[in-house]
Amino acid sequence: MFGRCRIKFSAAPLAITGPAMCLSVGVACGLAASLLKWLINYVSDVVRGVSGAAHGNAVVIALPIIGVMFTVVFSYYVMHSDFEYSGEKIKTLLRHGDTAISPKLTYGTIIANALTLGFGGSAGVGGPIANVGASLGSNISRRMGLSDGFVRMMIWCGSAAGVAGVFTAPVGGMLFAVECMGIQLTALSAVAILCTCIVSSLTSYVLSGCVPSLPLAGMVPQDTGYIVAVLLLGLCCGAYALWYGGTGRAMERFLQGLPNRWVRGLVSGAAVGVLLFLFPSLYGEGYDVIASMADAHGGMLGEYSPFALFQDDGIRSLLLAGAGVLMVKGVAAFGSISGGGVGGDFAPTLFAGAVAGFVFTGAARVFFGVELPVQVFVVSGMAAVMAAVLRAPLMAIFLVVEMTATHAYFLPVAVAAMVSFAVVEIRDQVA
Repeated sequence: MFGRCRIKFSAAPLAITGPAMCLSVGVACGLAASLLKWLINYVSDVVRGVSGAAHGNAVVIALPIIGVMFTVVFSYYVMHSDFEYSGEKIKTLLRHGDTAISPKLTYGTIIANALTLGFGGSAGVGGPIANVGASLGSNISRRMGLSDGFVRMMIWCGSAAGVAGVFTAPVGGMLFAVECMGIQLTALSAVAILCTCIVSSLTSYVLSGCVPSLPLAGMVPQDTGYIVAVLLLGLCCGAYALWYGGTGRAMERFLQGLPNRWVRGLVSGAAVGVLLFLFPSLYGEGYDVIASMADAHGGMLGEYSPFALFQDDGIRSLLLAGAGVLMVKGVAAFGSISGGGVGGDFAPTLFAGAVAGFVFTGAARVFFGVELPVQVFVVSGMAAVMAAVLRAPLMAIFLVVEMTATHAYFLPVAVAAMVSFAVVEIRDQVA
């Protein structure tokens, strides 16, 4: 979703109104991130309560169709805007010297993303909240009558702060601006972005009740003796990232070849719905499933799936369910977005990485009799797949340890992410 956009900030405006603007935009982005998370959970609770989808019935097939169609109607006929892949559109505007971003992008994206994910779209909030933050940065600074150069900087600050707020990861948000948005930083602009991200993250953190974005129970201490296994996990995640991206882009090309948005919406919604029926753990962002896996039992991974028929087989049934989820997650994520839904790239890669880490430890136990700390490998897998798919290893490392409050795992997380990233980089160079 995010390409490279090389922009160098001017430091002069920061000496005058920088702190006030960083504070204002940071608070606004933190509030927006909290609102988005609350709205997604609210829509999901209402939908599941009304439909009974949590019990694995066939109604779940229809939910993504309804969600995507609601999103299409809302986007095109209520808001008269296209919220898909708007991150690229923001960068295009900036390249042409246009710093005016419609306020519609702020509230419209939040509602559209909540509809997509609340009805089971298997995507995330990273891209949408980055766009919301960019819109807030533009509109707040323009209302203050600031120069185009300053507005441009606050757009990037807001984009990074949106990511920081939704994941409670200030360093991860700043590295998103550098690695995913391709911004060249000066010393003062780096401080501006980091301060905005910190304010946004703190705002969201306080509103959440001072808990991490993805709290994990029963954290285990780090053991460097597992580094060899972590290296192998990184290699596996790098290879998987190539599969994830390949299947996802194939789905995207297929949907883009369909004649109109209504057909695309129906086909993509139906495809995601069938996958949800087969693998209910694909519903929404999947953070509850990640927490289940990190707690070592992983029961939610195979719950209500066809593999639940083999529940007496214990870990083997979960391995089958996990393998199936990994095979189709790229299709589900790209299908949730490419057909008219609004979603991000972050949560799908985090979810896929967590499943990869869980399957890795399960396979080590079943086939080699090796016991590995599940939580360490789930967290490391999250960073590894995100780093490889998004080509942003530093952001992935810091974002994952910050959002899960697993700073003790920094070494294995860093190793897995860098190895996974190296795999896809070597593959790109060879290709």
